[in-house]
Amino acid sequence: MLRIGFVDKYLDNWHTNHYPDYLRLASRLYGIEADVVAAWAEGDHPQGGLTTDEWCRRYRTERAASYEELIAGVDGILVLCADDCLPHEALAQQALAGGKPIYCDKTFAPDLAAATRMFDRAEQHGTPLFTCSAQRYCMELLVYLEERAGATKICSTTGPGDMVNYSIHQYEMIEHTMGPGARRCRAIPTLGSRQIIYEYDGGRRASFTQSPRTPFSLFVSDDASAEREIAVTDYYMTFMLKLLQFMGDGKPPVARQDTLEIMALQQAGRQALAAPGGWVELPR
Repeated sequence: MLRIGFVDKYLDNWHTNHYPDYLRLASRLYGIEADVVAAWAEGDHPQGGLTTDEWCRRYRTERAASYEELIAGVDGILVLCADDCLPHEALAQQALAGGKPIYCDKTFAPDLAAATRMFDRAEQHGTPLFTCSAQRYCMELLVYLEERAGATKICSTTGPGDMVNYSIHQYEMIEHTMGPGARRCRAIPTLGSRQIIYEYDGGRRASFTQSPRTPFSLFVSDDASAEREIAVTDYYMTFMLKLLQFMGDGKPPVARQDTLEIMALQQAGRQALAAPGGWVELPR
């Protein structure tokens, strides 16, 4: 059985409260013996949520006495802290040197430099590492990518939330659709939303639009078809399958270069929003 451990700043949050059941369900659905067996957190919930002990009892896991004990006692690790990317690099340091498969939750890192350091540390210690947003595995998107006639010419996404954290879902879908290679971007001044255009070689373009209450959507167009809407639904079980397979074989389903492209898209997008109208080259 695959023994999976959780690491977080504190354990009572949306991802830690749902992923144990999601992973256990995926284990049954796909016939992969696995369970969340241990957890370690830097501290208890700062605003009166479940303590680490309470969380472990509720979600049927053991509380690891130390980070080192957790690494030693599991086959793979989820470094979570999904709502704040700033602690990820520090929070993952020991796990990155532990040699066991690590999934680091979205948003992976605050910028391209931090993301590169994390991958470099993992590679130095022979630690398999990957990260992604679950939206990368929207069923309709996977079908489109399998069936499309050629490279996607136009990709357009909308979504809610903020640039620091929630934008990762849209960038994940853009990169999965367009692949790496965005050259530059510029922000278009709009009222009440954020809109950014990304340019690729060959006249290919992606657009990103974000506003507080806009639902996720994805529109694509390739050589053979007019614009097509992709439903941004039905992704968690496929994502959980990818996690379980990775914990078992240590083969990252998302390549380092793809994740670094996503970090570059997000970083350049923030820079473009700070100076609307001007072009910003993507960092490399």
